[in-house]
Amino acid sequence: MKITIFGANGRVGRLLVDGALSRGHEVVAFTHNKNSLGNKPKLTIIKGDIYDAESVKNALKGSNLVISSLGSWGTPKKDILSEGMKNIIPGMHANKINRIISLTGAAAKMKGDKSGLADKLSRLSLNIIGHKILIDGEIHNMLLAQSDLDWTILRSPVMNESGDKNKFKLVNKTPLPWDMINRESVVLAMLDLITETKYSKQAPYIVKT
Repeated sequence: MKITIFGANGRVGRLLVDGALSRGHEVVAFTHNKNSLGNKPKLTIIKGDIYDAESVKNALKGSNLVISSLGSWGTPKKDILSEGMKNIIPGMHANKINRIISLTGAAAKMKGDKSGLADKLSRLSLNIIGHKILIDGEIHNMLLAQSDLDWTILRSPVMNESGDKNKFKLVNKTPLPWDMINRESVVLAMLDLITETKYSKQAPYIVKT
């Protein structure tokens, strides 16, 4: 399978590229800065601007599936997820691609989510330290949910490098604000979703087991 990965130069993105290649996929890595991925078989690097619809559309040519690990932390406008999806969705339509797996934070709500104590605490925490990040994630969620694509949004708590990367599960219950997850667990879950159809048009959370 040929996969276009957006956010390929990020901490999650680099792991996704290596993981997809190790599973035998062909990868198109969309990056916005200097290539840090190296030269590898079955890997094509495309440097482009996620705000530019044409470069996004060109990066999707010939692909069968899209993975987005875009993130707005550390960016000036804090709108990478939402603005990126405004170009990725029509680019997928233009290239007749139906399946997308995208990553966002656990605090970003979906329409129809139940609002329990954990949800309120997560949103309160992120609102304090990153209000624009929260809004960006939720607009991203809305755009995918309103599309006719076969989408899955993986909602992740704060990531780190600790714990067994293989001990995770996908759930519908919001993690607590202080919960964390191994970054490699997130990568494995996203790669599993390439062939896992159970979560089509859903936005599960990833948690430790």
